[in-house]
Amino acid sequence: MNLIADLIEANLDVLVRRFVEETRGRESSQGLKPSEIITTLPEYLRVVAAICRHGPTPEHLETRARLEEAHINLRLRVGATQEDATDEYTLLGQLIPRLWDDLRDAERPVARDLQCLFHQLEEAMDHVVLLFSGYSLEDRQREKRFLRQLDALAPRSLEAHEDAHARLKPLVDVVVRALEATGAELFLVDDGGVMMVAVADAEQAVAPPGRRRVDSRGPSFLGRVARSEEPLVLAQAHGLAEAEREGLHAEGWSTLLGLRLWPHGELMGVLCVGFAEARPVPPQTKRFLETLVEYLSGILDRALLLGRLNAAHRRLETSETRYRLASQASSDSVWDWDLTTQEVAWSGGVQDLFGFAPEETGGTASWWVGRIHPEDRERVEHGIHAVIQGTQARWQDTYRFQDRQGGYVRVLDTGVVTRDAQGRGVRMVGAMQDITDRWETETGRERMLQEAQTARVQADRELSRLNTLLHQAPVALAILQGPTHVVELANPRICELWGRTLPQMLHRPVMEALPEVRGQGLLELLDQVFTTGRPFVGNEVPVSLTRAPGGALEDVYFNFVYQPLLGTEGDVEGILVVATDVTDGVRARQRTEALAATLHASEERLRLALDAVDMGSWDVNPLTGASSWDARFRAMLGLPEHGEVSLAEAMQFVHEEDRAKVEQAMAEANVPGGSGEYACEYRVRLPRGDGAKERWLSGRGQVHFRPDGRPARFVGTALDVTERRRAEAMARQRADFEQYLVGIVSHDLRNPLNAIVLGTTSLLRRDELNERATKAVLRIQASAERAVRMIRDLLDFTQARLGGGIPVQCQDLDLTALARQVAEEVQVNFPERDLQTATTGREARGCWDPDRIAQVLTNLLGNALKYSPEGTPVTLRVQDTPRDAILEVHNQGDPIPPELLRRLFQPMQRGAPGMDRTTRSVGLGLYIVQNIVQAHGGTIDVTSTQEAGTTFTVRLPHDRTGQAARG
Repeated sequence: MNLIADLIEANLDVLVRRFVEETRGRESSQGLKPSEIITTLPEYLRVVAAICRHGPTPEHLETRARLEEAHINLRLRVGATQEDATDEYTLLGQLIPRLWDDLRDAERPVARDLQCLFHQLEEAMDHVVLLFSGYSLEDRQREKRFLRQLDALAPRSLEAHEDAHARLKPLVDVVVRALEATGAELFLVDDGGVMMVAVADAEQAVAPPGRRRVDSRGPSFLGRVARSEEPLVLAQAHGLAEAEREGLHAEGWSTLLGLRLWPHGELMGVLCVGFAEARPVPPQTKRFLETLVEYLSGILDRALLLGRLNAAHRRLETSETRYRLASQASSDSVWDWDLTTQEVAWSGGVQDLFGFAPEETGGTASWWVGRIHPEDRERVEHGIHAVIQGTQARWQDTYRFQDRQGGYVRVLDTGVVTRDAQGRGVRMVGAMQDITDRWETETGRERMLQEAQTARVQADRELSRLNTLLHQAPVALAILQGPTHVVELANPRICELWGRTLPQMLHRPVMEALPEVRGQGLLELLDQVFTTGRPFVGNEVPVSLTRAPGGALEDVYFNFVYQPLLGTEGDVEGILVVATDVTDGVRARQRTEALAATLHASEERLRLALDAVDMGSWDVNPLTGASSWDARFRAMLGLPEHGEVSLAEAMQFVHEEDRAKVEQAMAEANVPGGSGEYACEYRVRLPRGDGAKERWLSGRGQVHFRPDGRPARFVGTALDVTERRRAEAMARQRADFEQYLVGIVSHDLRNPLNAIVLGTTSLLRRDELNERATKAVLRIQASAERAVRMIRDLLDFTQARLGGGIPVQCQDLDLTALARQVAEEVQVNFPERDLQTATTGREARGCWDPDRIAQVLTNLLGNALKYSPEGTPVTLRVQDTPRDAILEVHNQGDPIPPELLRRLFQPMQRGAPGMDRTTRSVGLGLYIVQNIVQAHGGTIDVTSTQEAGTTFTVRLPHDRTGQAARG
C-alpha cells in the first residue's frame, strides 16, 4: 500500500482542476483553452502514482518520458519558455502535498514515499532543461533559412482538382533537405474531408499515373498520423503489412516520420518523411518538422483559398457572358432586379415586346408594378415577395402587362433569386415572355374540351343513373338478346338468384350459362315469347338450380315475367326478364299447411290423453281476454257447461284465500323475457249439492309471447289433487303425533330411570350385599343404563326432527387423543375382541363437541364389534389433512345388503332386520350419528363389500365457519 499513490488516484480530478486554476492566470497560459493547459496531465499523474506504488519499472519509465516529452513539445508550440515549463512541475510538487494537509501525522505519507514523488518531478524538470537547451541558436537560424525557401517556392494559387505535383514537389524537396531525409510524400484531403490523395512525391520527377488514395480513418500509418496531434515515428518500416502501408509509394524507407496538416482545426492532409536507414528521431527533428509543416499548412491554405476565388471569378464571368448573349439572342424581355437598392435593369426585349425604349422603363420596380393589370396586380406582387422573403429559389406567374399603346399583353414571367450567406435575397434575374397567342389558343381548346367533357359527363351521368336504377331495382332484371337469348345485362339480384357471378353470365346464351335448367320448360317459354312477341307471366314456377359452386341442385320457386323487347321496325330483338324468388314464401306456406295438419292431429291426441287422465285444459288470450275451457275443466272449477266465461269470471270460482296466489302466479308467467311457466295449486268453491267441503286443483301452463315481447297465448291443464292433499295432511298429522308421543314418553321416563341408576349405584357401594344380591343389582343397573341410552336416542331423534337439529358445543379438541380414549372405553365392554387404533402420529386439532364426537365413535365402534365375526379385528383410523380430519371405522364380515345400504341412515333402520335383543336398539343410532356429523359441518359415508368389508368414513372440517354450531 502506498498512500501517495492512493491519494493521487482518488483525487485525480481535483488535482487537474486546481492545476488549471493556478496556471490560468499566468502569462504563458493566456489565450489557451483548458484542454491546451491540461494536455497529458491526467495520464502523467497516473504513471507517477504507479511508479510510487510499484517502483520504476522500464515500462512505466518509458511511458512517463513519452508523456513528459509530449507535454513539453506542446508548450514549445504555444511559445512557453523553459522557466514556464519547469514552474508547472514545481506547481505539481506543491498541489500534491496539499492532499494530506487535513490528515493526522500518523496518516500522512512517510519520507521514503515523498522522496520517490519529488525525485520524479525533478527528473521531469531535467527533461525540460534537456529539450529546451537542445534547440540552439544555430537551429533557429537554420529553421529561418528553410522557411524562406518555402516562402519563395510557394505557389500563388491552387485549385482543388488541379494536378499540383509539379508545383508542390519543390516544397516537399525543401522539407527533405531540411530534415536530411531520403524522401517525402504529401497527401491532401479531397472534397469529402475523409479520403487523402497523394499530390507530391519528392522521389518522383513527374506525377505517376493515377492518384493514390488512403482513408484518414483507416488503420494505415498515414491514417494514424491524420488522427494524431503529435508527430508519429515508425522505426522499422520494412516488412509492413499491406494495410499498414496503404497509400505509401516508396519502399526503401526504414524509418517513417509523419505529421498532419491541421490549419483552422480541420484536417488538410498529411506529410510523411522517410529515412533510408533505421535511426532514432530526436526531439529537435520532431520540433523542426512541426515548424515546417505548420508553415507549409499556411502556404497551402492561402494557395487553395486563392484558387477557389479564381475559380469563382471565372464562373461568374462565364455566367455574365452567357446571360449577355442569351439576352441579345432572345426576344424575351430580361430584367435584373437589385433587391438591396430596388433598382431594375431591362434588356432591349422590353421595346420589342411592349414598345418602351430603355430610357422609358424607369429605374425601380414600381414602374413594373404600376403596369400590371389591376385584377392581377395584388396576386403577382404578393407571390413574388413571398418567394423573395422565403427560401424558394424560383418564381413564376402569368399575368396581363400594359404595353406602350395602353393595351394588355399576357406574359409568362419567370425569375430566379440569388441569396447571401444568411439566406436573404440580394438579386433577382428573370425574363418576361409574350404568351398571348398561345393563351388564346389554349383557352379556346380548353373551352371546347370543357364543353365536350360536360356533354360526356352528362351522358355518363344519365347512363350511370340508368345502370344504378337497374342494379338497385328491388327485383331481379336481365336482358336477353337474339334467338339464342344471349345475356346482355344482369343486375346483382338476378345473379344472386341464378347463383352465378356477372362474368359467368354476360355475353353468353342463357342455356350455356345455366345448363341445369335445360329440359325444365324455360327455353321453350323463351322461344315462344321471342317468336310470338307475347309476354309470359309465371307464378310460383318450380325450377332446379345449382346455386353453389360444386353444389347439388336446389328446388326453388319463381314469379317471373318474360317481356319482349321490340326494335325500331317492330320485330322482337330481345326479352326483358323480371323475376322474384318466392321460395321462402312457398315453403313457408307448405310448412304452415303441414303444421296445421300436424297440429290438428296433435290436438286430437291431446284431447284423448286429457280425457284418459281426467285432466281439464284452457286456452286464454291475455291481450283480448278471450278464453276457452274444456268440459272437464268447467266441471272441476264449477263453471257453467255452456256459454262464454272470461278469465275474470272464472277467477271468482277460486277460493278466496287462494285467489291472490293464483293471480300472482299468472302475473309472473306473463312477465316479458321470462320463462312463461305457470304452476299453482289452489282450492275452488264447489257448487251447491256437492258433498265435499272444498276441492284442490293443480294447474300447469305456459305463456307464449309475440316477437315484441307481449304475451299472446296462455294454455294449460288442471288436475284434481284433492285426494292427494288429504292423504298428505293425514300423513303429516300422524308423523307429528308419533314424534310428539316419542318426545313425551322419552322425557317422562328419564326421571324414574335416573333414580333407578342412582339407587343401584348406592347399593353397590354397600359392603353387606352378598354375591346373589350384587348380581341382581348389577342386572338392574345394566337394564336401567340400556333404557337411558334408548331414551337419549329418542330425545336426540326428537330434537333432530322437531327442534331443527342436534345441538353441539364446540371447543378446541385433539381428535387423536379422544379417539384413543373412546377406543379404550369400548374395549372394556368387549374384552374378548381385538380393537385396533391407527393414527398418523400427530395431533388432529379442530373445533368440535367432544361428547358428541365420542357418541359418534361409540356408536360406530359398537356396531362394528356387534356385526363382525368373532376373532376378526375392528380398526379405528384417525387422519389429519389441511382441510379436515378423517375418522374411519372398519370391520370384516358379511356386507350390508344393497337395499338396506341406501336407507341405512334413516330412522328406525338397523344393519340387520328386527330389534337387537342385546341392546334393545330401535335403529336410531346411525340417524343420530349422521345428524351429529352434519351439525359439525361434516359428512359420513359407508362402503360395504364382501372382499373389503364395511367402512364408515367421517369427515370433520377444521374451519369453524363450515360448522352449523348450535347451543
